[in-house]
Amino acid sequence: MRLIMALARASSLGAGRAQQIAPVSNALAASVLHPNGRMAVRPMSMLGAWSQLHAHAQASSSDRIRGHQQHSSTMCSRPMGSVLCFSTSAGSMDRQESAGSSAPAPGGQWTAAAAAAHPSAPAVEGQAPPLGAAARVYSSHIVGDHEVLRQLEQPPAQCASGPEILDSIVKVFTVHSRPNHFLPWQNHPKRESTGTGFVVAPRLILTNAHCVSDATYVTVKRHGSGTRYRADVQAVGHDCDLALLSVADDEFWATPTPIAPLALGGLPALQQGVVVVGYPTGGDNTSVTSGVVSRVEVAQYVHSASHLMACQIDAAINPGNSGGPALQGDEVVGVAFQNLPNAENIGYIIPTPVVRHFLDEVARYGQYRGYCSLGVLCQNLENTHLRRALGMGPGMTGVLVNNVQLTSTAAKAIRKGDVLLGFNGVPIANDGTVHLRQRERIYFSYLITLLPTGVPARIKLLRGGVVHEEDIRVTPNDALVPVHTYDRLPTYFIYAGLVFVPLSQPYLMEYGEDWPNTCPRRLYDKAMHALMQKPGQQVVVLSQVLVDDVNTGYQALQNLQVVRVNGTAVLNLRHLQQLVAQPQADGFVRFELEDDRLVAVDASMAQDASTRIAQRYRVPALASLDLTMSQDGNQAPATDVSGSASSEGNQ
Repeated sequence: MRLIMALARASSLGAGRAQQIAPVSNALAASVLHPNGRMAVRPMSMLGAWSQLHAHAQASSSDRIRGHQQHSSTMCSRPMGSVLCFSTSAGSMDRQESAGSSAPAPGGQWTAAAAAAHPSAPAVEGQAPPLGAAARVYSSHIVGDHEVLRQLEQPPAQCASGPEILDSIVKVFTVHSRPNHFLPWQNHPKRESTGTGFVVAPRLILTNAHCVSDATYVTVKRHGSGTRYRADVQAVGHDCDLALLSVADDEFWATPTPIAPLALGGLPALQQGVVVVGYPTGGDNTSVTSGVVSRVEVAQYVHSASHLMACQIDAAINPGNSGGPALQGDEVVGVAFQNLPNAENIGYIIPTPVVRHFLDEVARYGQYRGYCSLGVLCQNLENTHLRRALGMGPGMTGVLVNNVQLTSTAAKAIRKGDVLLGFNGVPIANDGTVHLRQRERIYFSYLITLLPTGVPARIKLLRGGVVHEEDIRVTPNDALVPVHTYDRLPTYFIYAGLVFVPLSQPYLMEYGEDWPNTCPRRLYDKAMHALMQKPGQQVVVLSQVLVDDVNTGYQALQNLQVVRVNGTAVLNLRHLQQLVAQPQADGFVRFELEDDRLVAVDASMAQDASTRIAQRYRVPALASLDLTMSQDGNQAPATDVSGSASSEGNQ
């Protein structure tokens, strides 16, 4: 209570203009129907009105309607009854390694020193993508300055305490411009938002990823100051909804008083009080609210539709609170990031084990690699007869493996039909949960997601009535259809007016608020159910036809998967680009689409037609920047609308 009163006295709580909720990200929630038997532990879908959670960055009034459209949530169409253990590899998670014998300590952290003790963990930074795989091209606003990020390698020498805590909490102002996936060489109109951040290390500010996703300009303002300072995004983990900012101006850090980082605490216990500090809607000054921890569980992160540990609290969390600290005493126990609309004071914070993992990954690799997963689809085994049919003896518990992603590291050890009995010595219950602490339980994906990338783990399986133990290495796994593509320029390739793109959920979301019902059904089914079979695999789609003499008659063919080019199965968009450069002996390039549709283009006319079409439709380049890069990372010449060498124009 002393802290609440001190913060309240230091804050000027305003009752200013009311602002509409307009979350920043364009990700919708995925289904997390854990209690009902089917728990999704992979960012399966941007859908999911399991909770209709909303991320909380305030948006400007000019973007209110669009913000609502992007964030309305609906139920995921996955059938009830399975556990999905997948992830997107944009980044990994943290836990204290315990030789694989017990569940991690809730507040344990994986430090850079501990990481050094695991030389077997692969340093994936700088590795080239699989041959033909589309490169991940991130926006230039993510700086990744190793000198700045080196501050994470050592704990702060001194942390803020008492009323000076407010000096470490800043307001974040962001201008966003997200890509238009229907016209991937263009962006949507810019929009503005505000959020909260706090100093977590010398010259580094922690905030939510959705506060700075697809950002074009970021500024921050200190408590009690009227001056905004330019900020750089140093690292982003979209799956855990965290980002690091830095400010180059020394005046920001020193005036009127030096800023000290906030200390990170442990995982809060149930019914413990928390204080949430931020800059929410309703005023321009700092706001302080209080509440208690209601539950700790694996929950859905709206920004990326991932499923990670989260704490539910009853403190008021409103738009603009995103990125603000949840405090117990002088320590941060979580980061505010979303709430449950149409409910009374139900908010969510990212707990410190997730925060620590993000920071440790960035300290180790210079960027966030993604949270680990097994890449398996599982089913709960709460039915007695099903357990007996699988040969499970009395007292034996686990989950049934329904499917395995062939590109996952676990595919060598786990087979379809296995029963997963335990992970790293921790038994898995029939409902998929494991022991957390005292009488609390949490879904077993928690054990996997909090492991550093590439470390060994041991799984216990029942196969054919015989118990096996296998050693694996856990890594992030790519989804065949990406759930989100924040901070990436869309990939596209235009050949003779035929526009080809890889399928992604942001592409389908361009169909509007009700995109699950209005987007092409076959593409939706692929996005929801298809699994990656080969490294670098993509679902390549003929998005549209820019009509010209060379392609007239094909304009009705759109949103169809490209199956083969010149008789060769298409792996991904880069592979398609290579195939069209090799016409058949008769001079034609043949595209075989789903439904046995066929498109033939005269290769001798394609180049001139492509240049003419680009000029007519004002397309700056015939291929996205990642496709114009050679395999060694150097930029190859790209043909612009005049036929000369140029670079990609949709920065």
